[in-house]
Amino acid sequence: MKGSGPSAKTRPSVQILLDTSFLLTMLKHHRDPEEEIKAEVPGDVRILILDLVILELERLARKASAKTQAFARASLDFLNKRKFSVVEHKPGPSDVDAALIACALTETKPTGIATVDRGIRTALVTQGVPVIYPRIRRGLVASKFRF
Repeated sequence: MKGSGPSAKTRPSVQILLDTSFLLTMLKHHRDPEEEIKAEVPGDVRILILDLVILELERLARKASAKTQAFARASLDFLNKRKFSVVEHKPGPSDVDAALIACALTETKPTGIATVDRGIRTALVTQGVPVIYPRIRRGLVASKFRF
């Protein structure tokens, strides 16, 4: 029976915060972020969205180039359909990248970030925060997911 037995209880639980760049890139390449994350990351995975990411997508849907507007709207539709939990950013930085890092560092459960942004990835690695990013053609790279 799937999900029963001793290994089901010892599977680590991990939270993944999605960055704007990750959502836009995955949807631009017709890839399902949730499906690929759950295939790559071991254990029980819970996907979260920071409130500032939603605000950034809403801003891009209004004020970016036509192509980016379309992908921002598609990202908002994707998030609406999947009903991921929305996390309020911590008091302090209102910059999305800094808020994502602060959230990952202060959560009680192990929390990683899915992003395409190399600057964020570098900062996360130095802080010991797990990172997920897409490979060029297909699949994801998940680093530091050892809890």
